[in-house]
Amino acid sequence: MMGYSPELSTTDLDVIEFDWEMNSKAKRLYITISSEPAFGGLILSNGIIGNRKPVIKFNSKWFYDSTFGNTEFKLTDSGASLYKLKGNNYFLELVNWRPFNMHDPANDWLSTYPLVSAVCKWAYTNNFTDIISLSSSVLHDFINSPKYKPFPPEELYVFDVHTSKYVKKPAKPKNKKQEMMLSPPHFLFTRVWSEFMPTGKALNVIAGSDGVDSIDINAVNTLCAYLKSEGITISQKTIDKTYTEIQKAQKESDAISESLITNKANPSNNGVMYG
Repeated sequence: MMGYSPELSTTDLDVIEFDWEMNSKAKRLYITISSEPAFGGLILSNGIIGNRKPVIKFNSKWFYDSTFGNTEFKLTDSGASLYKLKGNNYFLELVNWRPFNMHDPANDWLSTYPLVSAVCKWAYTNNFTDIISLSSSVLHDFINSPKYKPFPPEELYVFDVHTSKYVKKPAKPKNKKQEMMLSPPHFLFTRVWSEFMPTGKALNVIAGSDGVDSIDINAVNTLCAYLKSEGITISQKTIDKTYTEIQKAQKESDAISESLITNKANPSNNGVMYG
């Protein structure tokens, strides 16, 4: 079937089928957020996807896209896409998540829980047993709190929500008391799933970060090593290409910023609009 699926959709989630086939096999779901700071989520997502095509597209009023209304905007550029991986493994790329405000957690809950709950309900009815969230600790660098200490991108922590402990293998956490600050979706997906599926896995897999002002490529490499240990194929070619494109875009952005500063200091230099 292709197109809208009323059987699988809810009031909070529209399900668009491309190549989805329901079956009774137990399934595992890996999740990333492409719009995370430091580009780690974007690079990792592209590496997992490679040249795969989505089997399902999710849309919802709870997703966010700042380009909505632009004639170049396409619904396929927003929401979330589900990809079939090797065996019974699947990957969910959350393209654009609503910006969150750590000073207003109640509002973050209201904008996060309905969508997380809807996706988990869909996963539950489609025989998924495990949800594994993949991210870096870039928020630690962002909030700069002594409680949430940054750690190197080569370190990996796998947090089991059911036991509230770090898993020793394949990760070898150096600090068993390491506190983690997770973005609302990374935090909620595994917590909600642990209640939906007490017998399944609900894991947060977190690599250290290269820093909020850097590109999280070393964190990506650490997460890729974890995925490979789980039997997931990664496209290194796509990772390298994405990384190069981001570097190029950053250089162009820096050049524009420098040009704006130069023009502000020299108003007689026309042709540049700013402010």
